[in-house]
Amino acid sequence: MALDVTLSRTNKTFQEQMQDLLSKKDKLVKQDVGDGRNKYQVEVNNLKKKIKEYNKSQAKKDGVPKVKFGSLLRNIQKDEKEGKFDRGAEGKAKNAMRKKMAQAKDSSRDGGVHAGTQKDRANKLAQAANDDPEYKAMMKKKKLKTGPGGR
Repeated sequence: MALDVTLSRTNKTFQEQMQDLLSKKDKLVKQDVGDGRNKYQVEVNNLKKKIKEYNKSQAKKDGVPKVKFGSLLRNIQKDEKEGKFDRGAEGKAKNAMRKKMAQAKDSSRDGGVHAGTQKDRANKLAQAANDDPEYKAMMKKKKLKTGPGGR
C-alpha cells in the first residue's frame, strides 16, 4: 500500500521569487525608497545578491550549474509568451505587453536596407500584402522575374 505525502515548501526558487516581484511590480515601482530608487529596483537588487551568494556557496560543489539573472529573466519571458505565467499587469500595460510579445519579427524593421535592393522590394511586398488582401491575391497570379535579369 502506497502512501502519498504532500509537503509545502517554505523556500521559493529564484524563478518563483522573480515572478512574485514581477506580479507586484506596478505597486513596488510607485514606492520610493528615498535614495532615488524605487522599491522594485531594491528588491531586484536583493534577489541578485541572493543569487551571487548562492553561486559562491555552490562553487565548491561539482556539477551544480550557476544561476544567472539574465537567464532567469529570459526563462520567465519565455513562460509569459507561452502562457505559462501571467504577471497580472492591468489595463494598458497588460495590453501593450501582450501586443509586443505576440508581435512576430517583421523584416521591414531590419536596418541598413538600401532603396531598390532585393531586400527592400521584399519588405515592400510583405508590407503591402499585410495591408491589402487583394494585392496579395494579385501577386499570386503575377510571377516575379528572378535570376540574372530580374534585378
